[in-house]
Amino acid sequence: MKIGDILSAYRVKFIIYVFLMLISLFLGGVAIAYRWEILWVLFFTLLFALFLVLAGYVYMSSQRDSAYDVLRKQKESDEEEARRRMEYFANMSHEIRTPINAILGYDELILREYNDPALRQYAYNIRSAGNTLLSLINDSLDYSRIEAGKMELFIAEYDVGTVIEDMMSLIRPRALAKGLDLKGFVNENIPRRLYGDADRLKQCIANLLTNSVKYTDEGEIDFSMDFEALPVNPGSDNEEILLKVAIRDTGIGIREEDLQKLYKPFERIEEDKIKNIEGSGLGLSIVRQILSLMDSELKVESIYGEGSNFHFSIKQRVAGREPVGDFEKSYARNVADKNHFAISFTAPEARVLVVDDAELNLAVMEGLLNGTGIQVDSALSATTGLELAEKNDYDVIFVDLRMPGINGGEMIRKLRGDYEPGHDKGKYNSGKKYRKKYNSDKDAEKIRNRETPCIALTAGALQETKSDYKKLGFTDYLLKPVAFKELEMILQKYIPADKIKRMSVKDIMTKKKDVPLLDTEEKLNEALTILAQRERVN
Repeated sequence: MKIGDILSAYRVKFIIYVFLMLISLFLGGVAIAYRWEILWVLFFTLLFALFLVLAGYVYMSSQRDSAYDVLRKQKESDEEEARRRMEYFANMSHEIRTPINAILGYDELILREYNDPALRQYAYNIRSAGNTLLSLINDSLDYSRIEAGKMELFIAEYDVGTVIEDMMSLIRPRALAKGLDLKGFVNENIPRRLYGDADRLKQCIANLLTNSVKYTDEGEIDFSMDFEALPVNPGSDNEEILLKVAIRDTGIGIREEDLQKLYKPFERIEEDKIKNIEGSGLGLSIVRQILSLMDSELKVESIYGEGSNFHFSIKQRVAGREPVGDFEKSYARNVADKNHFAISFTAPEARVLVVDDAELNLAVMEGLLNGTGIQVDSALSATTGLELAEKNDYDVIFVDLRMPGINGGEMIRKLRGDYEPGHDKGKYNSGKKYRKKYNSDKDAEKIRNRETPCIALTAGALQETKSDYKKLGFTDYLLKPVAFKELEMILQKYIPADKIKRMSVKDIMTKKKDVPLLDTEEKLNEALTILAQRERVN
């Protein structure tokens, strides 16, 4: 029964009880006036009291349910508002990230192709500003998701060493630019392969490290990762560890009275002293929410004027016992070995289709694939993409998720033929155009590119992409801005092995001598210094 019907019933009952109460009162008065027997007086008095109690009960119940109805409506309104806000931020994220994809894509092409020092410095500044803007967008989107109660974890196997190296690669240039000493202390015996949400773990570490760099003008930042083996539960083969992460800095510190403000969204302590510091003010609030999902909490100790120590511990299931080893040496070796851009394979017989409604994004994809020998066809709409897919055979098809008219998900369904295997008649999409009927599995197999791997290109958030891309029929996904390293991994994964010609180490090294550095000279020199120090120790 609806709350409105319940309240109407309460009103009817209340009126009836009040009417009966008045009748009892009237009859009681008549009994007294005409000197009826005392039992009648008592009887009408009791009836009056009974109907008074019932009327009071009904009134209180109606007030309670009315208040509940108000609260329920307010809750529904708040949830709808949070949903609309999250949808707005998701749309804005897509709209903003799309041009950023083109900016950072062209920026990467400049770093790959030009050696002019001034031009390269401009390119590094563009990349830094673009990444900062992406961070602000992601923080806003995550906060809206938290408000809507939509944030969740995606558990999968991951490499701890890769997580650490990614964090060092992200933060070292920023620390170096401010003259800070970034130190890493990682227990070499931490199991390398763990189960957890690596992306959310990196987000927590990145936010804490970025904050330390922002609020530290001189001195050092110490990043440490340790672990503690947990007892194995009886009857379970799952080995778990407590992964301990800490970030200590020699920054401005935090007053004791300001510690409670630390986790409030949009709150920035001592605003007058940090006006020149960039950021949304959402980072620590988001970290706290993510750690809460991981059954953990962020702890902080700070001495005003001397620095702060942020740390947390999370349970992670062990996927492999191989230790992570000397991460700093591994990081430095990767920087030294990969300081030049080099394509590791060519595939001149391969053909791919890229579908995106932004012409700049198509140009970026073509530029990133330049040098691989791969034949690239481009389409500015799903309609054109479907027409090309009907005429040509492709090894991989990249499709933007959000396009006007026929979007990425609808295009994939049409590309697959709107056909569900194992049925005598096809199961069709509701779309009017391109709907085809197939009477058997054999007929459906004749659809060109029906089995071709389709990769979702999305400027949206990782959270939605991981949830939806398989449901929409995609084989895999790439986040915008597209990085060549990730694009290269996707291509090598899905292009048939017989079409891939891997470059020899000699060819790669020869090409490296003739192309620009991917990273700054300072970053490369720092890596070489680390390696030299390790060699002396060994």
